[in-house]
Order: sequence, then structure tokens, then C-alpha cells
Amino acid sequence: MKPLSHAHSVLNCQQARKFESKILLDADQEWQAMKLAGAGIAEAVIRDYMELFEAPEQLRVLALIGKGNNAGDALIACGALLANFPRATVHLLLSSDEGHFKPLAKRAYDQLEGRVETHILEEVSSVDEITSVLESSASDRGIDICLDGLLGVSFQPPLRAVTHMIIEAVNQFESIRLRAAVDLPSGRGDVSGDISFRAEFTYATGIAKQVLFDGLASCGRVRYIDLGFYGSEVGKAMDTVEHVLHPRVLAPLQKLREASVDKRQFGHLYIVGGSAYMPGALLMAVQAAVRSGVGLVTAFAPQSVAAILSAQVPEAMWVPWPETSNGTLNPRAMPLLLDRLDYASAVLCGPGMGRDRSTELLSQDIIKLVHLPVILDADALRQKAIEIAPKRKSDYGPLILTPHMGEFMRVAKLPEADFSVDTLMNFCRNYKVTTVLKGANTRICDGESVLYNTHGGPVLSRGGSGDLLSGLIGGMVAQENTDTQTALARGVMLHGLAAQKLARDKGQVMVNTTQLLDYLPSVLRNDLG
Repeated sequence: MKPLSHAHSVLNCQQARKFESKILLDADQEWQAMKLAGAGIAEAVIRDYMELFEAPEQLRVLALIGKGNNAGDALIACGALLANFPRATVHLLLSSDEGHFKPLAKRAYDQLEGRVETHILEEVSSVDEITSVLESSASDRGIDICLDGLLGVSFQPPLRAVTHMIIEAVNQFESIRLRAAVDLPSGRGDVSGDISFRAEFTYATGIAKQVLFDGLASCGRVRYIDLGFYGSEVGKAMDTVEHVLHPRVLAPLQKLREASVDKRQFGHLYIVGGSAYMPGALLMAVQAAVRSGVGLVTAFAPQSVAAILSAQVPEAMWVPWPETSNGTLNPRAMPLLLDRLDYASAVLCGPGMGRDRSTELLSQDIIKLVHLPVILDADALRQKAIEIAPKRKSDYGPLILTPHMGEFMRVAKLPEADFSVDTLMNFCRNYKVTTVLKGANTRICDGESVLYNTHGGPVLSRGGSGDLLSGLIGGMVAQENTDTQTALARGVMLHGLAAQKLARDKGQVMVNTTQLLDYLPSVLRNDLG
């Protein structure tokens, strides 16, 4: 795969060490990278904390400090937090005396002299002793943020006894609001130990490590902090299968549109979906599509609800579709779509369509007869429909699937425990499809490469989130149907960044799914880095 400016290689820990040795050629370059990493962590952790509360002026921070570069990153992050929150309190738990620190970690530690409270745990003999230190550090109001900088990519099992006890004590300690790991949760690596720091966020600095995408709950949510490594000649030459997406994929959408353009230059998306008993999913997909920047949207809706839906989204054109006795779309009305195909640039099928024999036949017909790019979502993701995908004509547009993990394993006819990147790659190659596999780290796979999107979060764990995503993806593909992978990446990235803004503003719990739409404009009006 040709390296992308908006996607950076995902490496294992051994590869990452070798890559860094080619990028950071002396101590000064390492120090500059460490300062960037620490500042990036401090900024990111406060943004993520806002999904819980506004950051208090009297922020209480606990940092777990080893002796290597991850410790240095964590220490610089502590310094940045103190600079931004002068009334903050920082407690450092050191696994060894500062005399054992590597030079850059010692340099970062010295900069905090007199500004932090230090607890050296090298001689502790029990978890209870460490718990007492934690209780003292937490005081009555608990710890706001815990930063794990004990170990890094060079970790090899087994853990030192004191490190094992620190991790065990902190994992058990309940009075911590947000737990964040620097680069990797301590105890995780290419070969992991028997215990690891239980992170809610992991801030991957410079290079995103493969272990973070292996579905390990202890890694929490992944945040990639770009340190500019991939702007170097060494970085540009990287050629790997797995990549992490950068928000810069959205940069072309931030440019001014030409003065002479009209709506027909931004594509026309057709959406086929809905049923008499489930019209809301179609409505949400259409609402998202009209926000995507696409020029035109036409929705084919069950005739019993088309008028009601059209009143709610008048920006779209609505075509009533005859129904079966079940209230689902009747496949015999397929000419309604086919006769209008000359005006479309992409077709989305599935939101709220219902699962019966009629909708299964309709999905198959769309795969066989529609020459445009086709996105299959939700109820259109049926085994028999996917089985005919390889027979789709070679001159037709791409076929795109948007399953969550359960749907993917069902159509791939595999038990969930058998999932791997190779499984996904083989599926896409064998069925000649591109898959947007929704999850904590959404994967975009065309059979040749995998792009990870790390943005979003638990605020999306509610009904309708996938319908909004399918509408955004459909709109992006309709606008840019010559580069499917980039179009999909933009839809996924917009969805994830807007979700994060919603969660930081309103929290993760007491929100409506469609509130996400109101945060889309601000995504493009911010610096994407």
C-alpha cells in the first residue's frame, strides 16, 4: 500500500524500537520528542477527562514512574498539567530511586523538583503498603487522573516484584476517576505479563503499537499522539498493512468551495431502507446524509411512512416504495430505483429495512443490478446477499459493508473468538468487498490494508449510532467515488470526532443519538493537526 499522509503505520514493539532508533539519532532529538509527547498527553488527558467533569482547578494527579522514557513522558505531562492548573497537586510513585533513572527521565524529573510529592516504593513489601500511600495521596476527594509511566515498549516478562505490586494496588484502588497509560499499559507488549495496568485511555506517542488494537480491555481507548515521525524520509518509506488514521484525512473538506459550483458537483446519494414498523433508522441515516456535504439525497421509503418522514427532512427527496404485508419494502418495486440510477452517484441500502425474505431479495437485487458504489448496512447485511458479492460485475462500483462485530462474524460464518486482522483481510479479498467493521477501534479494510479509527467512544453505544454513520459514509462515497477508502475514512472520522465533542460537552450517558449531528460542523472548523 502506498503510504498515506493521513494514515500512519501500526508497528509491533520490536519494530517500533527499530523505527525510533532511525528517527531519533541523538539525545537532543529524543528530548524534543519526549517534550512533544508529554505536552500531547497532558492536553489529551484533560480533553478526555471532560467526558466526566470539567477539570477542577485543584486537580489531583497521580503518576506511576519507572526509570525509562515512558517515565520521562509522564513526568513532562505532569509538568504541563501543573503549568495549566497552578493549584493542582501531583503525587509521584517511583518504582525505584531516581538514581536508577535513564538520563532523559532524570532530566524530566529534575524539572519538577519542589513542585510534586514523591513516594519511593523500591523497598515496599506488600500491596497494602502501596494502598496506604494511595489513600494518603487521594485524601478525601480522590484522584482525578492517574498516569502510568512505569514501563514501555522494551518490557519483557516477568515484572519486578515492586512493579507488580504497584500495578495490583492501583488496579484495585477505586478512588481514581480516569486511568491513563503512556504509550502502552505497563505489563503489555509483544509478550505480555500476568498483570497489566488497567487503563481507560492509552496515549500512543509517536507510533501506534499493534497490541493496542488486539481487543485487550486493559488498554482502554486508544489515543494516537503524532510526533511527526512519519514526516521524515524513514517514515515516508514505511510500508505496512495496518495503519492508524489521522484527522488530517478531513483537511480537504476544510477548504473553501469554488464560487461557481452547484449541488450536482457534490454527488447524489440514494438511500433505500425503512419499514412501516422501523422508520426511525432510515430517518437518522437521511439526516446524517444531508449533513455530509453531499449535493443531493433521495430516500426510498415505505409508502405508509414516506410523507411523515419527508416532513422531518425536507432537504431530501422522498420516493414512496410499495410495501409487503409485513410493512417491508417490496422487491417487485425495484424499477423505482433502477429507472432513476442515471441521476445517482452511490446507493446506501439497509437502515431500518427489516429482516424478512423480501428485504433479503431486495439486497441481492441491488448487489446484482446497481452499477454504482453500493453500501450495505444493518438489515441488508445478509449471508445470501454477501455470497453473491463475488459475482458482481467487475466494472461495477465497489461494494461496501458496514457491520458491527456480531454482524461481521455472522456473515463471515465464523465464531467471534476466531476474529483476527487476517480473518478480516481474507474475507474482504474472497468476497471482493470493502468492510467498515464498527467497534471501539473501527477498522476499514479493502483486503490489502487495514485503517484504524480510534475516535468515538462509549457515547456511541446506543441505538441509531450506526445509522448516522451509514448516512455520513454514504454521503462521502457519493461525493468521492473514485477513492473509496479515503471517502470511508472521512465518514468514520467525522462520526468519531463529533461523538467525542458530544461526550465532552454533555457526558457519555444522558444524550440522544441525533445530538451528534449538531457537533459535525465544529469538527471541520477546528485545527485538525
